[in-house]
Amino acid sequence: MNATPRSAVVGTAGHIDHGKTALVRRLTGVNTDRLPEEKKRGISIDLGFAPLVTPAGVRVGLVDVPGHERFVKNMLAGVGGMDLVMLVIAADEGVMPQTREHLAIVQLLHVSRGIVVLTKRDLVDADWAAMVARDARELVKGTALEHAPIVECSATTGEGVDALLATLDRELAQVDVRAAGDAARLPVDRVFTMEGFGTVVTGTLWRGRVATGDTLTLLPAAHAVRVRRVQVHGDTVDAAVAGQRTALALHGVDRAQVERGDWLVAGEALKPSRVLDVRFELLADAAREFKSESRVRFHLGASELIGRLVLLEGRTLAPGASALAQLRLETPAVAARGDRFVIRSWSPSRTIGGGVVIEPVGQKRRRAGAALAQLALHESGSLAARLLEKLEAAAKMQSTAQLATAVGESEAAAAATLAALAEAGELAAPAAGRWVARERWNVSRDAIADAVRAYAEKHPARYGVMKGELKSALKSAVDAPLFDAAFASLVADEEIEQQGERVRPAGLPWEPPAATMAQLEALERLLEADGYLVPENAQWSAKLGAAAAEVASLGHFLGRLVRVNTELTYTAAQMTRLRASLDEWFAAHEALTVADLRGFTGASRKYAVPLLEHCDRVGWTVRVGDERRRGG
Repeated sequence: MNATPRSAVVGTAGHIDHGKTALVRRLTGVNTDRLPEEKKRGISIDLGFAPLVTPAGVRVGLVDVPGHERFVKNMLAGVGGMDLVMLVIAADEGVMPQTREHLAIVQLLHVSRGIVVLTKRDLVDADWAAMVARDARELVKGTALEHAPIVECSATTGEGVDALLATLDRELAQVDVRAAGDAARLPVDRVFTMEGFGTVVTGTLWRGRVATGDTLTLLPAAHAVRVRRVQVHGDTVDAAVAGQRTALALHGVDRAQVERGDWLVAGEALKPSRVLDVRFELLADAAREFKSESRVRFHLGASELIGRLVLLEGRTLAPGASALAQLRLETPAVAARGDRFVIRSWSPSRTIGGGVVIEPVGQKRRRAGAALAQLALHESGSLAARLLEKLEAAAKMQSTAQLATAVGESEAAAAATLAALAEAGELAAPAAGRWVARERWNVSRDAIADAVRAYAEKHPARYGVMKGELKSALKSAVDAPLFDAAFASLVADEEIEQQGERVRPAGLPWEPPAATMAQLEALERLLEADGYLVPENAQWSAKLGAAAAEVASLGHFLGRLVRVNTELTYTAAQMTRLRASLDEWFAAHEALTVADLRGFTGASRKYAVPLLEHCDRVGWTVRVGDERRRGG
């Protein structure tokens, strides 16, 4: 048994006019029928919300759902985040069609705890109430509510309400506290504008924690938003945690950009997708078998999406049976592995089944043995096997949060299993909370080491390859984060060595070839032959021919050549003399012009301007208007 949670979400379910809204009003004092049409017609059309503190001190967010068959879509938007359901049955009418449909929905979504509430007890005698209770017990037989307590009450007289509250506390004591350490995830079931706060959204926080100032992503549109204010059950708080009815005032998004069915998430683990791999179960009381590729309504969180459900293990599915299947949607869904969903027929719209998401970002599959075997592993393989499979498929480093979402487990469970796999050598952990398949890690390290070695053999005159050049050359095989991690590990293992931006095999002796050194010395003499009036790079490169690149690379690495722009290169000795001349000038003058530089160097404007711009870049001078002042 778990300790009673600090907060919980409790919802109603049941047929129209069975007293759900009246019961919520009796428990909380709040009339959840807020729309003018609801008040005019006396029926609930959309979701209603009310706060309740139980006798044991549990802060409950009550979700009142509409009971009319035309508004099952709205009912589905509110039932997904429930910790406990109150299945409401009017004592004077008994079990009705929407009682059955709502119970089926609760069952499909795995709401595992509930109370059967017989309302309007004041309208019937004891014998009639006992008969309705027997019918209710028969109704829930074989479901998660089979052993749920049955409480008789009257919202009109208050009879049985205290007993209902006591029962509610006992049942909530059995509810698992949701993990607040995972990445936040909230399905938006209501959005409106509030003066002074802008766009406000509400929903049940499914996972994680949201605090004022947090940055979240609105999916599927991928808008970045900042949380301006957090409310839980109408009270302003610093943060909301998983399992609480939450309202968030958002900065960075307009009311028109948000709608029911959107998601607010932290991190980058969830990706919108039009293709989902699932296990689908057709209700046992479905009117007919299900035909593959039928158009359906897919309900997840507060969203309703349209698409086709493709069976992967046959062309039809009998009532009461289940099969691996694929949803191909017309608009993207935001799902995680393990999410429960409901399927309703396209027309007429009726609840026909539901299931669980196996692969939230799928690819169109054929009915092939290998593809089905892989999907079966995704569905029922061990956590370790599923994590390894995800890493091997990713071909890049993954965070703990990404992997936890991909396999539908908590971050804590995923982290523990990943650490054990790393300890056993089955995967690599290049950085804290970052993981990569062992083979991919080894291949990446080998690719870098081989490229460094090949470069050294091809260019013996160069100390090594530039790191940026190496990274760019391997980008198609090794993505940037993995390259950085693998590169650092090779340096740490002394397989490669780095000097500045140059990289070469560790321990490989290096001495500039005598011929290249002779060419470098000849180039230096050429550059210094006429003071600062050096030949352009293209001119001396043409003289050196094929050796030009090697000579230039060696000169820059040894610090004997300085490129001031794409056209001009000077020797280090020339630049040392220039610095000395500048120091001498500024000892007697506050400012320097282009004409002044030309005067003491003998350089024409073609050379003087690039030289001064180089002096600015290295900090020898500071430009102020058309003049230069002494730099550092």
